[in-house]
Amino acid sequence: MNNTAIRILVSFFAIPLMLFLSYKGGYYFSVFTVIIAALCLYEFYSLFGHKGFYVLKIPGLIYSSALIISWVYFREYFAYLLCSSVLFFLIEALRKERRNIYNPSIAIAGLVYISLPFALLSGLDRDYRIVFLLFMLVWVLDSSAYFGGKFFGKHRLSSISPKKTIEGAVFGFVFTVITAVIFYFSTDNLITPGESVIIGILAGIFGQACDLFESYLKRATGVKDSSGIIPGHGGMLDRFDSLIFITPVIYVYLNIIRNL
Repeated sequence: MNNTAIRILVSFFAIPLMLFLSYKGGYYFSVFTVIIAALCLYEFYSLFGHKGFYVLKIPGLIYSSALIISWVYFREYFAYLLCSSVLFFLIEALRKERRNIYNPSIAIAGLVYISLPFALLSGLDRDYRIVFLLFMLVWVLDSSAYFGGKFFGKHRLSSISPKKTIEGAVFGFVFTVITAVIFYFSTDNLITPGESVIIGILAGIFGQACDLFESYLKRATGVKDSSGIIPGHGGMLDRFDSLIFITPVIYVYLNIIRNL
């Protein structure tokens, strides 16, 4: 079975599961986001192990879970918990082996890069339709960019990722905007037509920006995939990288900017 067939088969089972958990919301979706964030964060920390940086993974994963749970259920304590992340430097100072001043910096960077977006995503489950929209935008963006580049790609987009093409990026952007507009017609005044276009544009830009950023991380650390946990797709970070950038942007737009 070739790689494309494997990707489609895995998506056939993964997509309904994610949509079901989003629809159920509550504890189901919170547990889902905690687990996915932990797996992505573990892969992020492991990338730097190839360059001789050894982050204390277990404290980082525990802290990540606490951040997400705090944001969803105990938001009044979230700021205190976030500020206490400086304790990673104290923990690093107490290490006896593989001590490095950059380790706690990487640990905190991972929390900002991965855990905070998943905390915001978990907080969006009060209306599962918004979560559906984010998932659909990511899936359409990744799929259309992949197949657009595969069948029509001729011009390289960036030296960071040789396989990504301008044609694929254009396909991804256009179909993402179209998906957001179609979503408007399938909901009852959840968003306006103008907002659907704005959301599609933001997702089309920031989703691909995060994809390039993750490609840069992998190239800088000398790995091809963040892991091999998902057949045909690579690692969790490889599959959820676009969602990591899109979620904060859409969250800020829907909850702050459009209310100004």
